[in-house]
Amino acid sequence: MTLKQKQLLFTIIFIAILFYADPVYAGPGGTVAKAFFKTWWGKTILALLAIIFLPLIIYMKTVEFFAVRKAKKELLKLGMVNKDFSWLNVEKHVTDVFTRVHHDWSNEDMKEVSEYVNHWYWQNQQSVHLNKWKAENLKNICHLDRITNIKPLYLEISEAENFEDSKIAFSITANIEDYLIDRDSRRIVKGKNGYNSEEKIWIMEYTEGKWLLDDIRDGDLSLQFAKLENVIPERAYKGVLSKS
Repeated sequence: MTLKQKQLLFTIIFIAILFYADPVYAGPGGTVAKAFFKTWWGKTILALLAIIFLPLIIYMKTVEFFAVRKAKKELLKLGMVNKDFSWLNVEKHVTDVFTRVHHDWSNEDMKEVSEYVNHWYWQNQQSVHLNKWKAENLKNICHLDRITNIKPLYLEISEAENFEDSKIAFSITANIEDYLIDRDSRRIVKGKNGYNSEEKIWIMEYTEGKWLLDDIRDGDLSLQFAKLENVIPERAYKGVLSKS
């Protein structure tokens, strides 16, 4: 078997495991995590794949590194026009929203976090996930231990005054405990207790002077977001130029 054939074989195996492994509902957002990679065999195979695909992993990390550095530079300039866009303020608000949403998620009522999420997200999560789990007699247990990393990957800045309706995609890595239990027996039916490092893409929207959660995507999409070209209108820096 040639090297290319081996690489193709491992790629097929990787994709098969990734897409056909037993799914587990993940906390806020209802996105899908792969239970297989929580097992000993899953972690072993994942480690082997990491070695095999090391060049690809290095490429991904490099692309993300430059995307994050560029995004922070843009936020530095945008923050001179609207302080809510300075990196320190953005990071503080994202941390606050991330923490509060996870804290209140297990209470199964998105009204408690309505001031931190936009209407679309509130309506979608309440009806699609929380109500569905209640109907199936399931409860999502979701606890946040700590946030380990927040990185801005992609900026989509609007031309509106004060950059209203702008969006930023963040890669957020945190230690999270997340599983589903049966309400009556309290037995774990999907996932398992214990904290694991999880990466998610949180898309934040700037609405009426506040950063609100707009959507949550799987962490596997971080490279796709990092490869996007930031959308920043030229007039966004008008205030910066006039001050200089």
